[in-house]
Amino acid sequence: MTRQVQLLIFFALVAYLTLFHALGDLPYLGSDEPRYARIGEEMATSGDFVTPTLEGRPWMEKPPLLFWVEALSFRVLSPSELSARLPVVLFGLFGAIAAAFFARFLGGERVGLITFLALLTNFLYVVYSRAASTDLLFATTLSVALMCGFLTSRTPARIWPAATGLFLGLAVLAKGPVALVLFGGVFLVYFGVIQKKYWNRLQMLLGTGVFLLTAIPWFLLVWIENGHNFVMTFWVNHHLARFVTDLHHHRQPIWFYVPVLLAGLFPWSCFLGSAVTRIWRERRELREVRNQGLLFLWVWACIPLVFFSLSSSKLPGYILPAVPPLVLLVALEWERYLSGNLSTYLPMRRQLVCTGILGVVFAAALAFGFYFRYAAPWVGVACAVPILVSGIWGQHEFRKRRSVSLFTVLVSGMTLTFALLHSLAAPVLADFHSTRGLCVLARPHISSAEPLVLYRIFHHTARYYADFRTTSSSLNSPDELSEYVCRAHQEKYLILTSEHGWNELSELFGAELVRREGNFYLLELDSPAVPCSPEEGTYNEHERSSELEP
Repeated sequence: MTRQVQLLIFFALVAYLTLFHALGDLPYLGSDEPRYARIGEEMATSGDFVTPTLEGRPWMEKPPLLFWVEALSFRVLSPSELSARLPVVLFGLFGAIAAAFFARFLGGERVGLITFLALLTNFLYVVYSRAASTDLLFATTLSVALMCGFLTSRTPARIWPAATGLFLGLAVLAKGPVALVLFGGVFLVYFGVIQKKYWNRLQMLLGTGVFLLTAIPWFLLVWIENGHNFVMTFWVNHHLARFVTDLHHHRQPIWFYVPVLLAGLFPWSCFLGSAVTRIWRERRELREVRNQGLLFLWVWACIPLVFFSLSSSKLPGYILPAVPPLVLLVALEWERYLSGNLSTYLPMRRQLVCTGILGVVFAAALAFGFYFRYAAPWVGVACAVPILVSGIWGQHEFRKRRSVSLFTVLVSGMTLTFALLHSLAAPVLADFHSTRGLCVLARPHISSAEPLVLYRIFHHTARYYADFRTTSSSLNSPDELSEYVCRAHQEKYLILTSEHGWNELSELFGAELVRREGNFYLLELDSPAVPCSPEEGTYNEHERSSELEP
């Protein structure tokens, strides 16, 4: 077997285990995945690719790119967690390949290979590549647009400005006008520092024309169909207000993304130290042609970091556009070390020590986290083992001066960690963060007229997996439950609740437990057990709690 075949098998194995392995096993998590999947399903059913809908009503908080690719996937494969996530994973794989080719242009073939492997073995990129949400699509399309924009400034080929316009348009269709802000900010700063403008008039016209043809038609059509509602919902509420206010309750400190990047890029974040040192030492020479690629990567990484740090609304996935350039900078540092540059030995030793320390912290967090949060310590320990083993083994390879083996060990350790997380942690996470199992059990016994009652919890996965046959909001007290029973009389009620709700309803109304999964309880409650009229003995929480005290 030739070395090229061995490399191809290794790269394919890393990509499969990190991105594709057990992709459909994990149910939808959080609020975005089930909601976006439902929108994609409705789009696939209706054939209306202009106005996204949720439960038949226009839903215009996000642009349509994710819903388009989900709808196409659902039509080909039928709706499922696998078919919802597959398009996003393919975008993630494409983004890694594109970054590898760009890295090859900047630093050679080995830099490209390092970039590909490092992108597919860090937490931020892998987690969001496997989530049916907009963040990875936006990061990939914007990153490719930025790479093509840089290549436009270096080569006269017309394909690069056309590709820049195409992917910038797709980035706008993935997340909105923030793509233009970040793209423009990167090149304004970059061209400002080097004090040159490398795009000629023809390139700008071509790129602009392709961008307009890609992005504008949907905005025109959806505005024509929805008018004022589109303007207020999309532009004002979910873009302007999201940046300048805490309307959506995602406020975090200004330094929020620093620990997110340090932890999310593990283990490669530890090797950014030498990259920072290098850019500081060579700061007076950044305008030279040989250093302009390095300057561009730093500008590309810093603009999203600064922009989203200043935003009033912060979520970890927002910082994804900064991940590819940071990984490229790490790849350039590894290339210097693998080339035998003696000046890299001491910084590499220090960074490996930091990697080992952070690896121990990660391993302990996995072990104790699964123990205290999920009562499954063996899962955390099993997933932590590859991190610890690769750290110890990597130190050995470093002392033996086997640099290629050292890099391979780190990649292999992270790949095995992800494979174990996908296989072992997914069932545990499903029980504690998704209601799929209980809703599937309840679904034959509920209807629009007799919905699943959400008590003291509101979970988007419950809405989705119950086919939206639930109460539209949660009932948050026994009084509210009594009032609901008065309005919607049934012989029996199926109730989805938490441990607190189960304890409360079983003690007060004699609710019976049907099944428990993780944090969620499915209860059955007889109608006569609940007082119907507030005037005829509706439960008073304060009085009843005092009666129960010994």
